[in-house]
Amino acid sequence: MVDLSQSSQALIDENSLVKFTCSEPWLDQLRKSGLENFSKNGLPTPGLEEWRYTNLKVLDDTKPIDVNNSNSDQLNLDWLPAEIETHKLVFLNGHFDIKLSKIGKMDTGVTVMPLSKVLSSDPDLIAEYLGQISSIENFPVTALNTAFIEDGLIVLIDNVKMLKPIEVLFISEGSQNKTYHPRNLVVAKDNANVTILERHIGYGEGSYLANSVTEMWVDGGSHVKHYRMLDDSHQGVNLSSVKVQVGERGTYDSFVLSVGGRLSRSEINVVCHAEDAHTNLNGVYIARSDQHMDHTTLIEHLSPNTSSSENYKGVLDDKARGVFQGSIIVSDGADGTDGRMSNKTLLLSNEAEIDAKPQLEIYADDVQCAHGFTAGELDEDALFYLRSRGISNAEAQSMLIEGFLTEVIDGGVDDIYRDIYKGTICEWMES
Repeated sequence: MVDLSQSSQALIDENSLVKFTCSEPWLDQLRKSGLENFSKNGLPTPGLEEWRYTNLKVLDDTKPIDVNNSNSDQLNLDWLPAEIETHKLVFLNGHFDIKLSKIGKMDTGVTVMPLSKVLSSDPDLIAEYLGQISSIENFPVTALNTAFIEDGLIVLIDNVKMLKPIEVLFISEGSQNKTYHPRNLVVAKDNANVTILERHIGYGEGSYLANSVTEMWVDGGSHVKHYRMLDDSHQGVNLSSVKVQVGERGTYDSFVLSVGGRLSRSEINVVCHAEDAHTNLNGVYIARSDQHMDHTTLIEHLSPNTSSSENYKGVLDDKARGVFQGSIIVSDGADGTDGRMSNKTLLLSNEAEIDAKPQLEIYADDVQCAHGFTAGELDEDALFYLRSRGISNAEAQSMLIEGFLTEVIDGGVDDIYRDIYKGTICEWMES
């Protein structure tokens, strides 16, 4: 037993006050296991290698309480162009808000609904999947989320190519300190195809912890595109864990834009567990002031002829700090694996900092794997060239930054959604 921090103990105490609306033996046991694990270990500290560069001591300023009151009428949820029709699910302070949501008619073989509704109507529908690939051992943040399983996004697709994307908004609103723990599950089987647009946003001045866990099963030639935006308020802490199991001929594509929040950590663990499984992870992080943004990835190749690519770029200004930890593991027997990883960061200030730790572990012979990392300033020659053409220094910098980041967006996001992310980056540069 370790000595628990103030924030760890507060989270445990909070759990004892929660009255869960759904109680099933398998679910109660899942929650119990999560709470026991977290009570034993507490929140991760920089003493753990995986958390060496990210300190959650900022949570000591937060006194977590469960809040389910808000004025939803004041929220602006229009982040997508009107011409993009979606199935929209909105979660306000961790709870599904039916008034703000709009879920259309689904084809046979498709289930899209909040976790709370599934648990109240047909919990056995997800019993074989929930908690099966998100391990709580050595993952204290996942254990914490598991202890609070109550609501989140459920997507089950079997042999259907969905034309409309699924839009999911996780909103923290109000002036009170709070925590919420969305638990999401996506199961795509038998040549299913779906795009999920996920956004985390915050309103108000209160500090909060948003701790989400997403489990995904992508199997049988299925293709899941998962686009996220972490745009929390300036006092928000966002811990986002995505665990994906990709089966035979399956593909998981991910793009994340981190732009808001006091501290954020996007953690993605993809297991290519069958032949011809593929994954592509792309991300952009832009930070200023004293923001802290951590992107930690782990891709495991367990079978032959699998592939993965990672391309992350960041821009850090003022005293902002970025972290990139990328690991590719190629198991014995996973011949024919192709794994690529790249991380590049622009530092706009002498006080900005990037900590990078790319890693390859290869136990097979016939593979192609590579990783690369660079950090530096804007190209002075390029700046001079633009200035010599009558462009102001600020505008020239913006043009170079936009060009630097555009490559990741163009390579990781479908055409119809690119302007959303580019527009957010432009707003950041102009602010």
